[in-house]
Amino acid sequence: MTTSAPPDRASAVPYPLALDTIHRKVAGDQGLVPSRTNHLIASTRALPDAPEGPLARFGISVGSIGAEPSSRPPGTDELFATELLDLHESVLHSTLDHALEHLGGRTSDGTTLLARQAVQIQLADIAIRLREDRAMPPERRSADRPARWRTHLRLVAIGRDLLRLLGASGFLLDGPARELHLAEVTGNVYLHPGTEYADA
Repeated sequence: MTTSAPPDRASAVPYPLALDTIHRKVAGDQGLVPSRTNHLIASTRALPDAPEGPLARFGISVGSIGAEPSSRPPGTDELFATELLDLHESVLHSTLDHALEHLGGRTSDGTTLLARQAVQIQLADIAIRLREDRAMPPERRSADRPARWRTHLRLVAIGRDLLRLLGASGFLLDGPARELHLAEVTGNVYLHPGTEYADA
């Protein structure tokens, strides 16, 4: 089994730098894109004056632009949210590739973990769910805030299933848990639909 992220995604780029790229792509000269609650999440390089928080050790800062609602050009939130979902999906493809390599190199009772049927079934299910996300019509995947939030939650669930397969190795320094965690936290801030859509 092999898988790879779509070629237009730079999944090898660390998450903080990829996030900064999305900010620049969407905001241009205006700098960073704030969330609907006026929070900012970007690399520590892009937000050097933000207070040091728990994500700083992963290269991410969380800031705020104050209590006043920010003015953004129409479509900014939608474009930024869709880019975030695409980045999260790219991280998942990289994590799936990591899992295939890792499980193919680990042996137990004379066979690799990847050769075990139960593991293959779980990996196949994850690969199918990722392909389903790619094939989903835009109106169901990212057309509005509730759709984007549902997509985010599906991607989070896939990432957590991959980490369960990897076990403790996923949380090593070279493991994928850090990137998945950052994608989840960023999506929680930027993609939450708000209380007005609580039942959507």
